[in-house]
Amino acid sequence: MADNLSSEERNFSLQEALRSPRTWVSFALAIMLIVFVFRSLDISLAETLAVMKQAQWSYMVLGLGVFYLTFPMRAWRWRRLLEHSGISAPRDRSGWASLPALMEYIYLSWFVNCVVPAKLGDVYRGYLLKRNGQVSFAATVGTIFAERLLDMLGLFTFLTISGLMLFGTHLPHETEWLFWVGAGLVVVIILGLVSLRWLSPVLVRFVPDRLKARYDRFAASALQSFQWRMLPDLIGMTMLVWLLEGCRLYFVILSMHQLGIDLPLPLVIFVSLASSLLTVVPFTPAGLGLVEGAVTAVLVTVVGLGRPEALAITLLDRLINFWSIIVFGLVLYLLSKRR
Repeated sequence: MADNLSSEERNFSLQEALRSPRTWVSFALAIMLIVFVFRSLDISLAETLAVMKQAQWSYMVLGLGVFYLTFPMRAWRWRRLLEHSGISAPRDRSGWASLPALMEYIYLSWFVNCVVPAKLGDVYRGYLLKRNGQVSFAATVGTIFAERLLDMLGLFTFLTISGLMLFGTHLPHETEWLFWVGAGLVVVIILGLVSLRWLSPVLVRFVPDRLKARYDRFAASALQSFQWRMLPDLIGMTMLVWLLEGCRLYFVILSMHQLGIDLPLPLVIFVSLASSLLTVVPFTPAGLGLVEGAVTAVLVTVVGLGRPEALAITLLDRLINFWSIIVFGLVLYLLSKRR
């Protein structure tokens, strides 16, 4: 049965989210981070743009294609989670739970995450499924929580493996904090799942009476999403998604090969996953400013690239996984009948 939604859930407004002081503060923070990077690394914008102009755009198009190939995979995985959680998701090609529809919800949620902070796109995705499928908002958010756990486990696993292949057990000082951030996020999410499984009778005592039914649906959905017999498929798809994320950056770097930039695949995957990890931090929209600064710093201090080349690679990669989502997402948002 559908939830009796709060006014915020019934009337999610991107316009209001954009006008929120929190959004403006987050963009101000992002701008400050970007300015700090330019000043601390003493990077010339003119030199960086000159490097970017030398990129071979055929490889950039390949990187864009690889990146967008992850969306049908994410939609397929989400439908499996919905089915596991007990949400009826009909497989008709034009319905609210079809792969194209689920891809649309996911893409619109990513668009929202790119323009407002605090990962509100995840809430928006739950709202979209509630609005179009008349299913429980709380149960839908439970599947999104399960999806985030899979993503964080897959991302951190690949990040750790690639880091060990590159550095062994002696991590460069400049990268240690990335592992601590990743480990911290994984621990928080796993503790959340464990709490839902073992501590719900205790936690529910602190939930207001009017929210207890939603909490029960959320907890049941998140836990049911992880049926043991389905885990191999879910884990395999998650690993493939993150491997493709690494291939995205690989093609971006290939676009610069005429400059003599040639990085080993484990290093490319490590940097790409570090970038993806930082988009999870909710202080700025999709990690804006934080990603640009941290990835550029890693490419300079750990990889040894020149400052203009490092920033050029970072910005070209962000053209794909940030700015393309804003451009295409805005068009989809304006034209979508499901929003």
